[in-house]
Amino acid sequence: MKAKDILQRYATQERNFQSIRFNQVSLSGVDLSGADFSYANLSCADLNQSILKRAKFIWCDLNQANLKNSNLDQANLLYASLLWANLSEASLIQANLSNARLNHANLQSACLNAANLTNSCLDVACLTHADLRGADLFQANLKGVDGTEAIFNQAKLCQTNWEEAILTKALLCQTDLEGAQLHKTILCGADLSEADLVEADLSDADLTGAILRQVALELAILVNTDLSDVDLSRASLFKANLEGAVLDGTVLVDADLRYANLKDTQLQSVNLSGCRVKGALFTNAIGLSRTQKQWLIEKGALNIEIDDY
Repeated sequence: MKAKDILQRYATQERNFQSIRFNQVSLSGVDLSGADFSYANLSCADLNQSILKRAKFIWCDLNQANLKNSNLDQANLLYASLLWANLSEASLIQANLSNARLNHANLQSACLNAANLTNSCLDVACLTHADLRGADLFQANLKGVDGTEAIFNQAKLCQTNWEEAILTKALLCQTDLEGAQLHKTILCGADLSEADLVEADLSDADLTGAILRQVALELAILVNTDLSDVDLSRASLFKANLEGAVLDGTVLVDADLRYANLKDTQLQSVNLSGCRVKGALFTNAIGLSRTQKQWLIEKGALNIEIDDY
């Protein structure tokens, strides 16, 4: 079917285009709001700047499609395949992308406010400057994603996989990252204030200069994590594992470190003012001043070694 046939049928109030093949069709700048393209083949289609509000693309093939600047607000893309698709600057507010495949997709500067991306796959996708405030990404796969300066504030990111993702200067305030996999993730300068990172795996991650004020990191894994110059004031690290972590210049004012494991950590110029440290292990930790060591012992920290002069 050609583009003119689609437009003619749409003009006569036809909305059902299910299972039709539109391979490489050009529909740039058209208004097809409410159309149903479920099970259709739109691979390599040009839908640049098209208006597709509330359109249905259930199980649709949109691989390598050009949807740049398109409006897909409230569209249903359940189980859609968007491999290598161009969705840069597209609007997907409240769109349903549950179980969609977006591997290698370009979502640069796209707006996905309150979108449903549960169980979706975004491996190696580009999310730089994208806006995902309030989006639901429960159990989504985001391995290798580039989310530099993206906005995820108040998003549901529980049990997501961000392994080796880049989230430099991203905004993740008040996000739910409980049980998330963030192994080797780059979060330099990111803002995770008040985020829930309970039982999250941040091992080998780089959080240099990040803001983690009042974050919940109970039982989190921070083995060999770089937390240099991080603001962890009033954060909860109860029973967290920080073995081998770097905390040089880290602010831990009023933080909860009870029963945390800080074995082999680097603590040069760390600020521990007001910390709760009962039962915390500081085995072979380096960088602490004599005064800090004495204070830690008084507050119930364990395995503190004070050199005799």
